[in-house]
Order: sequence, then C-alpha cells, then structure tokens
Amino acid sequence: MQLWTLASGSSGNCFLLESEGTHLLVECGRPIGDIRRYLAHCRVDPRALDGILLTHAHSDHIKSAREVSDAYGVPIFASLGTLGHPTLRDCDRAHAITAEDRFRVGEVEVLPFAVPHDCVEPLGFRFESATARACVTTDLGWVPESVQQHLSGLDLLVLEANYDPQLLHEGPYPAFLKSRVAGNRGHLSNAEAGLAVARTGDRAPREVWLGHMSEQNNSHGHALETIGRTLKRRGLGHVRLRVTHHRKPSLYWSSTPREEQLSLF
Repeated sequence: MQLWTLASGSSGNCFLLESEGTHLLVECGRPIGDIRRYLAHCRVDPRALDGILLTHAHSDHIKSAREVSDAYGVPIFASLGTLGHPTLRDCDRAHAITAEDRFRVGEVEVLPFAVPHDCVEPLGFRFESATARACVTTDLGWVPESVQQHLSGLDLLVLEANYDPQLLHEGPYPAFLKSRVAGNRGHLSNAEAGLAVARTGDRAPREVWLGHMSEQNNSHGHALETIGRTLKRRGLGHVRLRVTHHRKPSLYWSSTPREEQLSLF
C-alpha cells in the first residue's frame, strides 16, 4: 500500500491511495487541473483511477469530484448526505455508502465510519489490503469512542490537527467562526489529536500524518510539539509524526520500506 498527500487544508484536500494495482482518490477538493498535475507527479493516469471517496460535501473536499468522474469515468463513493450536494446529484457513477458497512474497491477493503462535523452524513475511512492498514479522518469536532476504535492497529493514520486554542483565540477569525471551529461539530485541536493517538496505547499507528492544519490558527511547530509531548508522556515517543502541506504534494508513505526511495516530493 502507498499513500500520497496531494493537498490538505481549508484550501483543498486530496490524497492518493494505491494498493495491489488499485488507485483511489480520497477527497477531490482542488481544481481539476491541479488533480491532473498531482496524478502526473505520481505517474498515475487519471483513467486508471478505480474510485473517488468523499468524506463530506464541503467544497474543499468535493470541488472537482464531479468533473474528474465525468471526464475519466471514475465512480464516486460517498454517503447519501454527501451525494445530495448540487454538484453530485444525478451523477451516473455515484455509489451511496453507509457508515460501518464495509465495501471493496479492487484490492482495497474500505470501512466508512461516521464522524461529528457540521454537514450531512460526514465520514472517515479505514483502508485494508493484503499489505497494510491505513485510516484517513479529518474534519471532526471531537473523537467519540465510535471513531476512536478505528484509529488503532494501523500502519498509517492521517488525522486532523487543525488548530492551537491560543492561536485561534488570538487570531483574526470573527467570534462566530472561532466558536464553530472549536465546537463539537467543528475541527480537532492539536491537544485533542494527541490524546486520540495516545488512547490507542500499545496498538498505536506506526506513523501519523497531521492534516487539515489551519494556516491562521496553527503551525507545524505547535502541532508537532503539542502532540509529540503527549505521546512521549504515554510512552509512544516512537510513533513517527509528519505534517501535511496545504496546497502542494508533500508526504509519501509505503508499506514496503524499499519503496520509500520512490518519493516524488
């Protein structure tokens, strides 16, 4: 299994997962031209995509999903709530999925799970193939046990670390937006992300990518320091932490160590 982060943040989100010849876009929140360029970097023909998986219907996650689907004949997998968005209605290649109901795309088994966020039927995704287990979950206001159970026993976890509370409090957002971000259907703080990883205990992920980081209310340094300190206190200092970037390809991971040399970014 391989995973690339093509973009992660409020300006757009997109990941590419490949396993045993199956290629999946997880989110499609950048313009289609960017998606084409990202895939070219990864040496993937968009016509080779086996699916687009969408967590929810905010623009930074679905922006060009319909265009990519129509242009290259790629099926879209999302909840009914997400598929109700005007840009996705009447899509011939749409497949409705349900939280906790596993399904398979090619060689990858996908387990969607419900997350708390301010939209209709938002999801996170856990992936399993013959070679690895990974999970992508961003845009969640807190981590209930129903989500926590999906964060353990992974090779790679992509988890939101959206804001630092002090930076959010002192930052430029209006009061209503600050309340939304920090609410239980908003976004995850650094401290909350750190505790979620720490609660996995002896089944902690081997590697964690901190994603969907706010450009105004967080920084790589704040996130790494806060979460790293929490993990060290819990005896999990061995867990590798890395941070995604907002508008450009940044991280690459492979379940086969020798393939790490193929990183393009």
